[in-house]
Amino acid sequence: MKKIACFMLILMLVGGFLFAGGGGQSGSGKRITFYYWDENQKPGMDAVVQAYSRQSGVQVETTITPWAQYWTRLQTAVPSDNSPDAFWINSANAIDYYPRGLVQEIATYIQRDNVDMSKFPSALVQMYSYDGKSHGIPKDYDTIALFYNKAIFDAKGVSYPTDNWTWTDLRSAAQRLTDGNVHGFLAPPDGQTMLYSWILSNNGSLISPDRSVRRYNTPETIEAIREAVRYSQEGLSPTGADHLELEADDRFMAGLAAMHTSGSWMVPPFNDALGSKLGVARFPISKRPANVIHGLSFNISARSGNKEEAWGLLRAFTTREAGEAQAKVVIPAYEGAANVWKANFPSLNLQVFIDAANIAEQLPAATRAAAAQDDIVETYMQNIYIGGMDVATAVAAIDRECEEAARR
Repeated sequence: MKKIACFMLILMLVGGFLFAGGGGQSGSGKRITFYYWDENQKPGMDAVVQAYSRQSGVQVETTITPWAQYWTRLQTAVPSDNSPDAFWINSANAIDYYPRGLVQEIATYIQRDNVDMSKFPSALVQMYSYDGKSHGIPKDYDTIALFYNKAIFDAKGVSYPTDNWTWTDLRSAAQRLTDGNVHGFLAPPDGQTMLYSWILSNNGSLISPDRSVRRYNTPETIEAIREAVRYSQEGLSPTGADHLELEADDRFMAGLAAMHTSGSWMVPPFNDALGSKLGVARFPISKRPANVIHGLSFNISARSGNKEEAWGLLRAFTTREAGEAQAKVVIPAYEGAANVWKANFPSLNLQVFIDAANIAEQLPAATRAAAAQDDIVETYMQNIYIGGMDVATAVAAIDRECEEAARR
């Protein structure tokens, strides 16, 4: 039945009944180009693109470039006369394009056509805004949750995690579940899937209020990192060096850990590996519920000679139906469309990922020297987890060196 429903949805989309289109579309005879990187999302992209073309008469030439080559190609194309009219971008790379004026601001179009941006998670809208103006239409998102192996819990007689678990609950369970080469909890030095939400839950800091500088040197952040590191120090989690030899996701899929925090993108592979043994709960809480959100956006090149037509394509993606067309692969950003994604795995508590979007903060990508600051943070986290560096000393160095990088 799900396959039939999906097929009918695509037919409706391609039939062109779902999109009213944006104001100012110039009609047939135009051709625009659209770049993205994920072959797995081609059916969803095609459904919306074809519906837009049928409704507007605008032909859309799509180009799929694999991730490994995508950014090199985009970096060359967007500033040139051969720029794609529309393209995907993520937050880590948006800061390389928005400040340079390479992406068309779309606030004017949004206001003109009365697009309701409240239908998208506010953190994503902010993520793809620059200088107070929207530059991208949110496409999809991912958040973080606690995955667990029911079989390991059952064997030890430990109750499954709940959506109200605190750090105390997590540590107590990890102690009971650790046995031999099976660890109770995986606590790697990974930002997005572990430390960012962990630090935020303890009211810690990741970035300055103006988002220009990565900032870690607060008592709450120090306390949070120390608590995370304790899992490795006490043998409840593999060491930092062990995580370099075998990544946390692979350990969890191999049945070598009872619990692991990771992203919504890992639901399909974890489900394939563990099947009915897989469970999901909300990210554990210290002082408050917290999470981080990331996602993609649709953008228009500032060099495009077909901005109205490119905006028409972006406008076609601002409906629930367009979101649902993508839901086989990703969590759609449009309000309510995530329920279709959730239905792909009815036995799992995937609502925790959707609820997390309501409280999540955007990933801490600095607006100045972002790559350099990311490298500084990663280096010192490795020094903590592998080199045994004192946490307070490391975060003081992070703040100092990130400030210097931002000034260069």
